[in-house]
Amino acid sequence: MKEGRTDTIELDFMDLFFCFITVVLFGLLIPVGFIMGLIYMNKKKKFLYAKALMFGLITVFVIFYTPKISFQQIKALSESNKYTEQFNQVKAVSNFKIESDVNNVLQKAANHLKDKNPNSEIPVDDPHVVFSIWVLQHRNVALQDLDWLWYKAPLELHYYWQINRPDPLVTLEYVVFNEVGYMGVFEREHEKEPYHLRTIYEFDRLKTWTPMIP
Repeated sequence: MKEGRTDTIELDFMDLFFCFITVVLFGLLIPVGFIMGLIYMNKKKKFLYAKALMFGLITVFVIFYTPKISFQQIKALSESNKYTEQFNQVKAVSNFKIESDVNNVLQKAANHLKDKNPNSEIPVDDPHVVFSIWVLQHRNVALQDLDWLWYKAPLELHYYWQINRPDPLVTLEYVVFNEVGYMGVFEREHEKEPYHLRTIYEFDRLKTWTPMIP
């Protein structure tokens, strides 16, 4: 009895091992090992182990065709859900990589506004400056200079803005008009590094509070 049980375990293991022998041809998975296992099983008349072969085949297909999800992707999805919970309805979401050109383009625009008024004390790399530039350019608004952008634009264009920094590595920038709002997520790896715009949420309104729009 013990020897028979040992043979069964060894053959089950061999069937599973066969299934992991595969060839990818033109993007399709060819279960070469499964075919070899079937031939071996038919030759030895061991039809009892067909279940082990089928289990191995299903396992291989699941591993091959299931999308690979990294820890960083899971973390990003969790953070996205956390952010979207504060909005009544999300209209659009834009994601950017750190190496994306959007940050360089916005930084050049901020430097251009600085050149218009060199005496301005507004920092060109402040996330609020960068995100305000993106929002107003997105709405086809002509920009004047940094002081106008920081002090006068909210009053003239009737929008509310707010900064929220949940931790030293993340800054959330809000710009809310009567009909639409925008939130920019800025991140950095270390406290001494500059922020990078990573995500923009466009929404209809906030769930928990209504800002006082000038």
